[in-house]
Parts: sequence; C-alpha cells; structure tokens
Amino acid sequence: MRFARIPAAIVGLLVLGYGVLWLRPSPAAHVIGVGTVGLLLTAVAFWWPVLRRFLPGIGLLAAAGSLASTLLVRAAFPGGQPEPGGSTGVWMLVESAALALAVYLVVRWSGRVPMAVTAVAPAFASALVWQRFALEGSAIQVAAVSLFWLLPSVGAASVAAYLRWLDYGRRRAVVDARREQRLDLANDLHDFVAHDISEIVAQAQAGRFVFGEGRPEIAKLLERIETAGVRALGSMDRTLALLRDPGEAARAPVGGVDDLGALVERFNAGGGPQAVLDLRQSQPVSRESGAVVHRAVTEALTNVRRHAPTAATVSIELSEVDGLLRLRIEDDGQGSPKPAARDSSGLGLAGMAERAESLGGSFEAGPREPAGWRITLCLPLQDNEIGVPL
Repeated sequence: MRFARIPAAIVGLLVLGYGVLWLRPSPAAHVIGVGTVGLLLTAVAFWWPVLRRFLPGIGLLAAAGSLASTLLVRAAFPGGQPEPGGSTGVWMLVESAALALAVYLVVRWSGRVPMAVTAVAPAFASALVWQRFALEGSAIQVAAVSLFWLLPSVGAASVAAYLRWLDYGRRRAVVDARREQRLDLANDLHDFVAHDISEIVAQAQAGRFVFGEGRPEIAKLLERIETAGVRALGSMDRTLALLRDPGEAARAPVGGVDDLGALVERFNAGGGPQAVLDLRQSQPVSRESGAVVHRAVTEALTNVRRHAPTAATVSIELSEVDGLLRLRIEDDGQGSPKPAARDSSGLGLAGMAERAESLGGSFEAGPREPAGWRITLCLPLQDNEIGVPL
C-alpha cells in the first residue's frame, strides 16, 4: 500500500483543491462526484492502515457520489448536458481516474467476498460518468462510450488481482519451505534429542536402584531427574506430532488472550520478578493474533528469567491503539546483562517479528530507560485476508 498512498493522496488533494475550490465544473452537481471520490482517496492515503478495513464501504461511497452526480446532471438536462467545456471535461477525466484507483484499492486490499461485491460499484459508476452528456450516435455507439470508459477500471482491477495472486504465491512458497524445515527438524529431534533424553531417563532409573538404597537424598534427586526426563519426552512427542502434521497443529488448542492470566500466575508462582497484567482491549481478538500475543508474552517472561535476574517487576499491557492490538511488555532489570545478550538467546524474538509481519503487524524489542527491556507488538484485531487468491 505504501506505493499506492502517494498517487491516492495526490489525486485526492488535486480533486479537492483545484477541482472543487478553484476551477469548479459546471453544473455544480459534478462537484458531488468529484468531491466525494477526492475526499475518500485523501482520507485513505493519510489514515492508512486504520481505514483499510473500511475499503469496501469506501468503494461504495465513491460509487454513490459519482452516480448521484450522474443522476442530478441528467435530471437537469433530460437529453444530456451539452459537450463539456474545458474545465468540466478535465475533471470528468480526473473523476474517472479516481474511480479506477478506488477499484484498485478495493480489489487489492479487501477480503475476497467484500472485494467481489463492492469493486463492481465504482467500476460501474466510472462507466456512466460520460452518460451525463448528450452523446451523438446510435444506442450501440452510446453504450460503446461507457464500455470504453470502463476499461481503466478493468485494467486497475486486473493489476490489483495479479498482485494479490503474486502475494499468494509468495506466501505458499514460504509455507512449503517452512514445512520442509519442520520435517527436517522433527527428524533431527527424533533421531538425536529424543534418544539422548531416553538414555538419561534410563540412567536415572538405574542409578536410583543401584545408588539410592539407604541414601534417600540421592534417591530423591535421581527420581526428580527421571520425572523431568519423562516429562521432557512427553513434550518432545507432542512437538514432533505438531511438526510433522501442520493440520494437527492448527487443530490443537493454542494459548490466547484469555490464557494470559493463567500464564502470569504460573510465572509469579515461581518466585523472583512479579508480573502485572493489564488488559484494556474491548473488541474480540482473532485466533491467530491471540496466539502470537500469548507466545510473545511467554518468550518475554522466559527472557526475564534468563537475562534479568535482578528485575523486580514485569509490566504487561494489552490495549487497542488506532484499530490495532498493541502488546507492551517492560521490565526493570537493574544491572542485568548487556542488552545484546537477550538477542542471542535464540530465535524467539526474531520468530515473533516474522510472525507479526506476516499478519500485517509490527514488532520491536530493545532496552528502555533508565534500565530494563521493552517489547512492543502490534497486530490486527481481526484476521488479515491479504494475499488470499481470488
């Protein structure tokens, strides 16, 4: 969208400024269509991505303004307005171009069902713009004029649909590559890690019977090692199942916003830093966004345990900002290791950033003043359908 915002802003401002305030079309009814489309394009350009969810409605409003102008002009001139003058003709061209741009935005960024329904309206309105005038020729020739002026909207819709398809192809390629990586990782876990853990459990069991008799403290220690190993094998089995069957992973219950309270309670029960959870969102959160939020909180609390042992508190705030779901996590780790150490703890933060971007959000992590660490995660509240094939 960053490439479309500039032309949308330029076209919208030109229409609003020059076309409506200075060189007005005649009759004034043309201003309704020109002004409506220009105002909507300007709003979309300056308030993106907040208005992205309203693109279907914006396309319908643009079409309604243009069609209203057409009906009013035809009502004032039953046989059609005489051939347009210089300024009026120029702004009819601008209105047609703006409607084509509205078609592009709807097809490119709306969901599949709203796009299929609402993209037709501005395209139809652009085809009828030149029916405001008294056109010479037969009915077929007059209809051909509308078909001709429909071509820019058809072209804009074709370009937008092609870009959607490219996005879908890229997403599918990424999904396939990740699936291969998951299978390779599952094989490595099964062939090496799981076998090593099984050996540890077997050794702990043998040691408990050989060395634990008459020495309860050693027996208890080996029993705890055995229990932890068995628990790790169970977790390994579940992980392997999820890695090998993405469908099963999708069906398996995952943590969400509703599970954050229990997650924080388990963290506080372990002693050390105390986490405070502040939930301020009022709208429902999509399943994908909720899962990413839960994983981000889990990763952040794990990092506090590992890299900020001197921290006293961890603040977790979930709120709505500009139509997005924002998660902010801060700790006050005085004298903790260097900030760069947290980045080397693994792929958790990098994975969160990648997941947030794939959902149309953003992720930032870094030190805060005067001390500690801050994570900020922004995600769409509802499912993002960008890149889904037509």
